[in-house]
Amino acid sequence: MGGTSVPTRTLMARLSTEGSVLGPSTRLTGRLSGEGGLRIEGTVKGDVSVSGPAEIAEGASVEGNLQAESLEVTGSLLGDAVTRGPIAVRAGAIVRGELRASEISIDPGSRVSVRLDTPFELDLGAARRR
Repeated sequence: MGGTSVPTRTLMARLSTEGSVLGPSTRLTGRLSGEGGLRIEGTVKGDVSVSGPAEIAEGASVEGNLQAESLEVTGSLLGDAVTRGPIAVRAGAIVRGELRASEISIDPGSRVSVRLDTPFELDLGAARRR
């Protein structure tokens, strides 16, 4: 039975035209970019830039900066993240860097050391008269 050689550029298995997965046994060193979404289950040492949503799954790690439409982190991110949409840091995640997004949520049980850059409004309530 003959083996099939896969070009080194083909690092992600296409799930659909909308997103790709970097599998749990995959280790990538260098820049990663693409159209659509990306779920990272393995290890990336380098910058990541995708046009769609990104997810760093439990047990996965990214050491580098990340740019995406939105981001959900359950694994580890050591670097800055910039999104046009929301960033969600889930319980069990480890995040260190600057987060810049339209909305940022950090769940209890996550470990973070971050600088946040997001627009916000303070709701101090209406002045009450007695």
